[in-house]
Order: sequence, then structure tokens, then C-alpha cells
Amino acid sequence: MNVEWLLLLLPIAALSGWLSARSHFKKQKSTDKTSFNPEYFKGLNFLLNEQPDKAIDVFIKLLEVNSETVETHLALANLFRRRGETDRAIRIHQNLIARPTLTLQQRDQALVELGLDYMNAGVLDRAESLFLELLTKPSPPIQAYKQLLRIYQQEKKWIQAIEMAKKVQTIEPDNMDPIIAHFYCELAIQHMHTANKALMFLKQANKYDQDCVRAMLLEADLHITANNYRKALKCLLNIEQQNPHYLAEALPQLLMCYQQLNNLPSFEKWLNTILLRHPNLTSARLMLTQVTQLQHGSQAAQDYLHTQLHAHPSVEGLHTLISLGEPSNPVLVPLIRDITSIMIRHGDRYTCQHCGFSGKTMHWHCPGCKQWGTIKPTEIHLSALETLLN
Repeated sequence: MNVEWLLLLLPIAALSGWLSARSHFKKQKSTDKTSFNPEYFKGLNFLLNEQPDKAIDVFIKLLEVNSETVETHLALANLFRRRGETDRAIRIHQNLIARPTLTLQQRDQALVELGLDYMNAGVLDRAESLFLELLTKPSPPIQAYKQLLRIYQQEKKWIQAIEMAKKVQTIEPDNMDPIIAHFYCELAIQHMHTANKALMFLKQANKYDQDCVRAMLLEADLHITANNYRKALKCLLNIEQQNPHYLAEALPQLLMCYQQLNNLPSFEKWLNTILLRHPNLTSARLMLTQVTQLQHGSQAAQDYLHTQLHAHPSVEGLHTLISLGEPSNPVLVPLIRDITSIMIRHGDRYTCQHCGFSGKTMHWHCPGCKQWGTIKPTEIHLSALETLLN
């Protein structure tokens, strides 16, 4: 338990710090060497009387800040922060920073930790000030750039976030290009009312990540808004080469473009080729069913989907098939349709490949692990029925 560990550590650390401080004095009488600070016994008394909070405060005060106890202070403060006692962590780190005996490296470390305390407390402006102060140092710690990157993402300051991501990439070998591309996409979303500016940001996104599906989808939206459906098609058809998992996101836009161009036969042909390359793509199969209905009628769509479900069963496919048919049985068919509706409505449509977070709407920035571009559309196959029904 953290509390037990803390209560064991503090008296030992306090005694160690006190003894260490005494070693700097001249030799004294043997009676002086064995005497203890009265505050130490005061802390023990709090501990024995089951007042651990007061005992902790006393032991912290006993810890003299010197080169031998700095790490102990930092460890105690980090423990407080993990326990949610941010105020105590802040107090310890502020006490450390105020000490003139700290080396530059130790002071910078304490500033980083204090900034993390403020972030944990939600005081982002103070945290930002501390990390910006660290950037003025001759050799700023990498944590200052990383934490500023976190702050600017939370505050949606995308220009500053891009700057910090570039700095991190120059210091560490991490590939920040896909993340930077998402930041440019966020800027494009903020300027969608100004097409030229939005397209400029999307061009930058593609420069940093040629496989940025999000940038392609946003560019297609801009072209559709401008009634330039051929340019939109060019963007959307490129998504398969970027990442076929996201084709499901492009299908509604593709349908609109082909309809506006009066060229549904070409869309039908393209969907057939897609299913040859990606036979488990249920969303493409359902879109082909919809296109078949638009061109050849409901019966042709039912026949196509009925055949497909034998080879590729899915809850969504079954639901679509039932919806296409006439409810000849006044009880059974509506009942089955209601059940499949519940399954589809309760099923998670998107899953993070990094942490497993799942939800019903698309997030380019995972709410769980805070990673960018790790959430992908998922298909609800029959293997998921047990989970959906629970």
C-alpha cells in the first residue's frame, strides 16, 4: 500500500536528513551526537495516535534539503501526486525550488515536477508558465516540450502544438509527423468557411503524412461544398491506398458524388472490385445493396444481400435484409427487425487499436489513451452477438 510505504519511509528519511546535516558541523560532545530533534518525536506521537497526515507534515519539515535528500523530496511529492494530494506535492516542490543549494539540474527537475502538479490540478496557465521558463534554459529538458505539447492540445492551440511537436521530433527520434498532420487538420476544421485557407492547412497535413485519411475526407468535404464532385471523388478514391480500414467513412460521400454525377453504374462497379480486394468489408457490401436497390429495385437488392449473407454473415446485413423485405409475418419479422435494431444501436462502431477504447462516433483523437489516428471503424459481425446482448 502507498500509505504504508510512505509512513515507513518518512521517519527513516527524516532521520537520515537530520543525521546528514549534523555531519557538516564540528565535532561536539557525544551526548549532542545522539540527541534527536524534538520535532521527530512529535511526528512519532502523531503517528502512534493515528494522525498520519500531521505526522507526514512534521517529517517533511524535518527533511533538510541538500544534495542527498533532493531525490527523497521528489519521490515523496510524486507519491502525493499519484494519491491525488496535489496540494502537498506542490508545497514540496515549491520548497525545493526556493532552496539556493540546489544544482541547476535539480532545480530544473523540480520545476518540471511542479509543472506536472499544476497540470494534475488543472491549473494549465501556471504549468505553461513554468515549462516556458524552462525553455529559456541553455539545455531545456525534453519534458518541458512534451508537457507544453499536452497543454496546447488540451487548449486547442494548434499552431503552438505544431511548434512543440516539431521541437520534440528534433530532440527524440519519435515520428511526430502523423500527429502534426492531425494538428493541421484541426486548423483546417477551424477555417472550413474559408476554403483556400482550409486547403492550405490540409496541404500541410498531407506533406507531413501522405496517408492522412482525415485530410482527404476534409478536402472532399470542401470540394462537395463547392459542387466540385469530380475533385471530391479523386480524394475519396485515394483512401483505399492510404488505409482501407477507413473506406467505411468515405462511402456516404462517394454515393453523393456519384449520384450528383449521374454515374451510379461506375460506383456499383467500383464497389464490386473493392469487395474482391476486401471481402470482409461489410459497409461496402451494404452500400452495394443500397446502390442495387436504387438502380434495380428492392427485390434485386434482397436477392443480392441474401446470397452475400451466406458467405459473409453480419448483424447489419441481416438487419438490412429484413428492412428491405415486406413484413409478411405480422409477428416474427418485426420482432427480428427490432432485435437487430437494438444490436446495431448498442454496438460500438469504432475501436482504438492502441488502448481498446470503443464508441459509437468517430474520434481522431482517442479519449482513452490520447493517441491520434488510432481509432478505426469496426464491423459488427455475428461473433460479436454475445457481447452486444450482455
